[in-house]
Amino acid sequence: MWYRDHSTGRYDKHAKDFERLFSLLPLKPGDHVLDAGCGTGVLVPLILERIGENGILYELDYAERMIAANRALHQAGGIRFIVADAESAPLDNDSCDAVICFSCFPHFHEKEKALSALLRILKPDGCFTVSHFDSSAGINRHHESCPAVMHDRLPDEGAMRALLQTAGLGIELFIDEPGFYSIIARKNRR
Repeated sequence: MWYRDHSTGRYDKHAKDFERLFSLLPLKPGDHVLDAGCGTGVLVPLILERIGENGILYELDYAERMIAANRALHQAGGIRFIVADAESAPLDNDSCDAVICFSCFPHFHEKEKALSALLRILKPDGCFTVSHFDSSAGINRHHESCPAVMHDRLPDEGAMRALLQTAGLGIELFIDEPGFYSIIARKNRR
Protein backbone atom coordinates (compact mmCIF):
# COMPACT_ATOMS: atom_id res chain seq x y z
CA MET A 1 0.00 0.00 0.00
CA TRP A 2 2.92 2.38 0.63
CA TYR A 3 4.34 2.04 -2.88
CA ARG A 4 1.14 2.29 -4.92
CA ASP A 5 0.38 5.57 -6.61
CA HIS A 6 -3.36 5.92 -5.99
CA SER A 7 -3.82 8.28 -8.93
CA THR A 8 -2.39 5.81 -11.48
CA GLY A 9 -2.78 2.44 -9.74
CA ARG A 10 0.85 1.61 -10.53
CA TYR A 11 3.37 0.66 -7.86
CA ASP A 12 5.77 3.47 -8.69
CA LYS A 13 4.79 6.09 -6.10
CA HIS A 14 8.36 6.17 -4.75
CA ALA A 15 10.26 5.59 -8.00
CA LYS A 16 12.37 8.72 -7.54
CA ASP A 17 13.08 7.81 -3.90
CA PHE A 18 14.24 4.31 -4.89
CA GLU A 19 16.39 5.85 -7.61
CA ARG A 20 17.92 8.22 -5.06
CA LEU A 21 18.51 5.45 -2.52
CA PHE A 22 20.19 3.15 -5.02
CA SER A 23 22.35 5.98 -6.36
CA LEU A 24 23.83 6.14 -2.83
CA LEU A 25 24.36 2.40 -2.33
CA PRO A 26 27.73 1.10 -3.55
CA LEU A 27 26.41 -2.25 -4.81
CA LYS A 28 28.31 -3.99 -7.58
CA PRO A 29 28.14 -7.22 -9.60
CA GLY A 30 28.94 -10.29 -7.53
CA ASP A 31 28.11 -8.72 -4.16
CA HIS A 32 26.41 -10.69 -1.41
CA VAL A 33 23.67 -8.55 0.11
CA LEU A 34 21.45 -9.03 3.17
CA ASP A 35 18.05 -7.35 2.90
CA ALA A 36 17.09 -7.39 6.60
CA GLY A 37 13.40 -7.07 7.43
CA CYS A 38 12.68 -7.55 3.73
CA GLY A 39 8.92 -8.10 3.93
CA THR A 40 7.51 -9.03 0.53
CA GLY A 41 10.73 -7.97 -1.22
CA VAL A 42 10.13 -4.49 -2.56
CA LEU A 43 13.92 -4.06 -2.99
CA VAL A 44 14.55 -7.41 -4.71
CA PRO A 45 14.50 -6.26 -8.38
CA LEU A 46 16.57 -3.18 -7.59
CA ILE A 47 19.24 -5.14 -5.73
CA LEU A 48 19.38 -7.97 -8.29
CA GLU A 49 19.81 -5.44 -11.08
CA ARG A 50 22.99 -4.22 -9.39
CA ILE A 51 24.55 -7.45 -8.09
CA GLY A 52 23.90 -9.43 -11.27
CA GLU A 53 23.70 -13.17 -11.76
CA ASN A 54 26.90 -13.83 -9.76
CA GLY A 55 25.63 -12.00 -6.68
CA ILE A 56 23.66 -13.50 -3.82
CA LEU A 57 20.69 -11.79 -2.17
CA TYR A 58 19.59 -12.93 1.28
CA GLU A 59 15.98 -11.98 1.97
CA LEU A 60 15.50 -12.09 5.77
CA ASP A 61 12.26 -11.56 7.67
CA TYR A 62 10.87 -13.00 10.91
CA ALA A 63 7.36 -13.30 9.41
CA GLU A 64 6.87 -16.57 7.52
CA ARG A 65 3.97 -15.04 5.57
CA MET A 66 6.18 -12.20 4.32
CA ILE A 67 8.84 -14.64 3.15
CA ALA A 68 6.19 -16.83 1.50
CA ALA A 69 4.82 -13.82 -0.40
CA ASN A 70 8.35 -12.69 -1.28
CA ARG A 71 9.25 -16.17 -2.58
CA ALA A 72 6.05 -16.27 -4.70
CA LEU A 73 6.90 -12.89 -6.25
CA HIS A 74 10.63 -13.44 -6.84
CA GLN A 75 11.93 -16.58 -8.53
CA ALA A 76 15.52 -15.58 -9.42
CA GLY A 77 18.17 -18.19 -8.65
CA GLY A 78 20.45 -15.85 -6.71
CA ILE A 79 17.98 -15.31 -3.85
CA ARG A 80 18.09 -17.14 -0.53
CA PHE A 81 14.98 -16.77 1.65
CA ILE A 82 15.43 -16.89 5.42
CA VAL A 83 12.79 -16.86 8.14
CA ALA A 84 14.52 -15.43 11.23
CA ASP A 85 14.76 -12.21 13.14
CA ALA A 86 17.71 -9.89 12.69
CA GLU A 87 19.16 -10.86 16.06
CA SER A 88 19.54 -14.50 15.06
CA ALA A 89 20.21 -14.34 11.33
CA PRO A 90 21.83 -17.69 10.42
CA LEU A 91 24.54 -16.36 8.11
CA ASP A 92 28.29 -16.75 8.41
CA ASN A 93 30.54 -14.08 9.88
CA ASP A 94 31.86 -11.58 7.33
CA SER A 95 29.72 -13.10 4.55
CA CYS A 96 27.97 -10.02 3.11
CA ASP A 97 29.29 -6.99 1.26
CA ALA A 98 26.22 -4.96 2.22
CA VAL A 99 23.42 -5.06 4.79
CA ILE A 100 20.31 -3.01 4.01
CA CYS A 101 17.68 -2.16 6.63
CA PHE A 102 14.91 -0.59 4.57
CA SER A 103 11.83 0.54 6.51
CA CYS A 104 12.54 -1.87 9.36
CA PHE A 105 15.05 -0.42 11.85
CA PRO A 106 12.43 1.07 14.23
CA HIS A 107 10.90 -2.41 14.55
CA PHE A 108 14.07 -3.94 16.00
CA HIS A 109 13.11 -3.98 19.67
CA GLU A 110 16.66 -4.60 20.89
CA LYS A 111 18.46 -2.32 18.46
CA GLU A 112 21.96 -2.83 19.89
CA LYS A 113 21.59 -6.63 19.77
CA ALA A 114 20.16 -6.57 16.23
CA LEU A 115 22.88 -4.22 15.05
CA SER A 116 25.59 -6.41 16.58
CA ALA A 117 24.16 -9.49 14.84
CA LEU A 118 23.90 -7.74 11.48
CA LEU A 119 27.43 -6.37 11.73
CA ARG A 120 28.76 -9.86 12.51
CA ILE A 121 27.53 -10.84 9.04
CA LEU A 122 28.94 -7.75 7.31
CA LYS A 123 32.46 -7.95 5.88
CA PRO A 124 35.07 -5.46 7.12
CA ASP A 125 34.66 -2.26 5.08
CA GLY A 126 31.19 -3.50 4.05
CA CYS A 127 28.30 -1.07 3.62
CA PHE A 128 25.53 -0.83 6.23
CA THR A 129 22.40 1.13 5.31
CA VAL A 130 19.30 2.26 7.18
CA SER A 131 16.71 3.95 5.00
CA HIS A 132 13.08 5.13 4.99
CA PHE A 133 10.97 7.25 2.69
CA ASP A 134 10.15 9.74 5.44
CA SER A 135 12.09 11.69 8.03
CA SER A 136 12.72 10.25 11.49
CA ALA A 137 10.11 12.66 12.86
CA GLY A 138 7.59 11.56 10.22
CA ILE A 139 8.26 7.86 10.88
CA ASN A 140 7.90 8.32 14.64
CA ARG A 141 4.71 10.38 14.24
CA HIS A 142 3.22 7.71 12.02
CA HIS A 143 4.13 4.94 14.48
CA GLU A 144 2.66 6.88 17.42
CA SER A 145 -0.69 6.91 15.62
CA CYS A 146 -0.79 3.12 15.22
CA PRO A 147 -1.22 1.02 18.39
CA ALA A 148 0.56 -2.01 16.91
CA VAL A 149 3.83 -0.09 16.42
CA MET A 150 3.45 2.90 18.72
CA HIS A 151 6.63 1.97 20.63
CA ASP A 152 8.73 1.31 17.52
CA ARG A 153 10.91 4.40 17.23
CA LEU A 154 13.70 5.59 14.98
CA PRO A 155 16.31 7.13 17.31
CA ASP A 156 17.09 10.82 16.86
CA GLU A 157 20.27 11.71 14.97
CA GLY A 158 22.50 11.99 18.02
CA ALA A 159 21.37 8.67 19.45
CA MET A 160 21.59 6.96 16.05
CA ARG A 161 25.10 8.27 15.40
CA ALA A 162 26.21 7.09 18.85
CA LEU A 163 24.60 3.67 18.35
CA LEU A 164 26.29 3.12 14.99
CA GLN A 165 29.69 4.45 16.03
CA THR A 166 29.70 2.37 19.22
CA ALA A 167 28.91 -0.71 17.09
CA GLY A 168 31.99 -0.07 14.93
CA LEU A 169 30.58 1.78 11.96
CA GLY A 170 32.02 4.84 10.28
CA ILE A 171 29.17 7.02 9.05
CA GLU A 172 29.69 8.31 5.51
CA LEU A 173 26.29 9.89 4.94
CA PHE A 174 23.38 10.84 7.20
CA ILE A 175 20.27 12.31 5.56
CA ASP A 176 17.16 13.06 7.63
CA GLU A 177 14.78 15.27 5.69
CA PRO A 178 11.06 15.31 4.90
CA GLY A 179 10.38 12.33 2.65
CA PHE A 180 13.82 10.72 2.87
CA TYR A 181 16.04 9.19 5.55
CA SER A 182 19.24 7.37 4.77
CA ILE A 183 22.39 6.41 6.60
CA ILE A 184 25.30 4.92 4.70
CA ALA A 185 28.05 3.58 6.96
CA ARG A 186 31.09 1.29 6.67
CA LYS A 187 32.13 -1.45 9.03
CA ASN A 188 35.49 -0.58 10.51
CA ARG A 189 38.34 -2.89 9.60
CA ARG A 190 39.60 -4.97 12.49
